[in-house]
Amino acid sequence: MKRTGLILCLLILATPAFPQAQQNQAQMSAIPVAGPVYMLQGGGGNIGVIADPAGIVMIDSMDERSAPQIRGAIRSLPGGPKIKFLIDTHWHSDHTDGNKVFGPESIIVAHENVRSLLVKPQSPLGQQTTPLPSNALPTVTFSEKLTLYAGEEPVRLVHYPHAHTDGDTVVFMDKSRVLHMGDMFFNGMFPFMDVDNGGDINNWVRQLDSILSELPPGAKIIPGHGPLAGAGELKAFRDMLFDSAETVRRQMREGKTLEQIKAAGLPDRFAPWTKGFFTAPQWLELVYRSLGKQPQ
Repeated sequence: MKRTGLILCLLILATPAFPQAQQNQAQMSAIPVAGPVYMLQGGGGNIGVIADPAGIVMIDSMDERSAPQIRGAIRSLPGGPKIKFLIDTHWHSDHTDGNKVFGPESIIVAHENVRSLLVKPQSPLGQQTTPLPSNALPTVTFSEKLTLYAGEEPVRLVHYPHAHTDGDTVVFMDKSRVLHMGDMFFNGMFPFMDVDNGGDINNWVRQLDSILSELPPGAKIIPGHGPLAGAGELKAFRDMLFDSAETVRRQMREGKTLEQIKAAGLPDRFAPWTKGFFTAPQWLELVYRSLGKQPQ
């Protein structure tokens, strides 16, 4: 698969085709997670919602076209439809494009690297993106950690650098034992890794090890994509990343080229992970590019 195939896949991930977006919007649903926490699915990356009577805290905003369905899903929740805080877990448009609708009525919070990326044009894999308008940009940023409050629910924002991107925030709702991981976690599928903006396969594994070591018993995890999960699914994703890196690293040390590695493919045990956005050759290219930036 040539680079154009990977670019096309990224575009599909970032800006869903209109017919598909319409179908997803019709299926928008609010899934109870724990306590005041809900997960919205349909139209883009999964949204987390903390329903507080004083106003909702929303985690990610999907794509702009999904806004009417998002409003419909939160209208009946405590605090809805008012959005007090909108948290961006990272900069990709399937998680931030909705800022253009919800930003003017809320306080947008994100890691400082997210604002830096959203405020100017980007070229992910050679494809030009435009900056978000000023009222869709984060107005509160942080470097390492930040705590907000939704009623009696502390909402901890923690930056995990050089994983999926270099602007990833994991949102911990400790009282409810829930966390929203954004695209640090694709449940059951190969992920996109933004190598051009700090994504790093080895460090991603290390960051997931850190998160797994701190999970409370029975924790529920909202992934960036895929169904609601627990520690077992997150550990399986971590192991897939580690196994992918080891498989590619070994072949790189043998002097194999990217095309040879892609042609060889992955062992059959990886087959279940191909049901998402990326094929095995596309995922192998991302892993190869990440490892190519590091001493082997």
